[in-house]
Amino acid sequence: MAQGNRDNADQPTAPVGTPMGDTADVSRIDTTALWQAVCRISGDYIAVVDRTGMIRFCNRVDDGWSPEQVMGRSMLDFTMPESTERLHRVIEEVFTTGREQAVETTVRRPDGSLNYFSLRLGPVFVDGRAAAILVCCENMLPLKTSEKSLQHERNLLRRLLKIQERERQLVSYEIHDGLAQYLAGAMMHLEACEHALGGAAENRELHEGLRLLRAAADEARRLIGGLRPPALDELGIVDAVESLAADARTDIPRVDFTHRLPSRRLPPDVETTIFRIVQESLSNVRRHAGAGAARVSLEQHGENGLRIVVHDDGIGFNPTSVAEDRFGLEGIRQRAWLLGGEPVIESTVGGGTTVTVTLPIDPKEASPSHA
Repeated sequence: MAQGNRDNADQPTAPVGTPMGDTADVSRIDTTALWQAVCRISGDYIAVVDRTGMIRFCNRVDDGWSPEQVMGRSMLDFTMPESTERLHRVIEEVFTTGREQAVETTVRRPDGSLNYFSLRLGPVFVDGRAAAILVCCENMLPLKTSEKSLQHERNLLRRLLKIQERERQLVSYEIHDGLAQYLAGAMMHLEACEHALGGAAENRELHEGLRLLRAAADEARRLIGGLRPPALDELGIVDAVESLAADARTDIPRVDFTHRLPSRRLPPDVETTIFRIVQESLSNVRRHAGAGAARVSLEQHGENGLRIVVHDDGIGFNPTSVAEDRFGLEGIRQRAWLLGGEPVIESTVGGGTTVTVTLPIDPKEASPSHA
């Protein structure tokens, strides 16, 4: 059947408290007319079942069923095995206790596909005795579909981030084992040449070449640290964040880093997320804030949580007017949400910025500290 009669949906409605017609007309509405109106207009599927669970009335059917296929059959005939026992128990409880109950069920359609319903069951009393059950069924398939779609997108994003981290790691290895080694070798040869020449002041070109090579080696180390710092894998998140803070001090006069974390190593995904959130936050401070000081803190939050705070005293900004092509803050939010975290970004023009992210930590995934 169709989803109900919506012919009156576009008719104007009176303001709350305004009589719709004569009061005497309203008082003459009998329970049958009221029941028919509720069944017709309600967005739920409404059914009446007896003690055996047999369907004695339903306001409408769909999903490929016909009224003849539904009426006079037990509700339990339509549910999947994992739902049947639970629904049967709930029906018994409503008749026994006279109290309302709620339950979720899975139904197989005639074409073999599944649908999902949230049921609210309440007793219908006759002479003080529960004679039947009124069942209101809400179709949960759209919600289930949205949840599956969202979970699929999150899993896809999580895989993409892992691939990105792996590629960063490979590039850092290439720089370390390739470019950095060539630079180190060239410096050794030129330093030997400089030593053989006695470091004469007139060898200005040699001195300048050495200076540029040392600057290139420093830049290679900085690139390696930005891509995937060795400390993150070898020593853990504290040393990795300390390297970020040290690097940020080249542009920010004062960067403080404090931490109060358990001695155990955190799960790899969590350590990577923390590192990227702090890295992006400090990068924003360096590029945009014009700050004189910044503060980074990592601390345990409750029994199974961790809180990241990055604060600066810079020029601040209006969070509602960030350009759509600026992905730094959105990247922080997405990384936090992927782990079930709660990101909060607070800023006012002239009042600095604070990035706070609270992440859940599963103690079973942690490991003893390597430090």
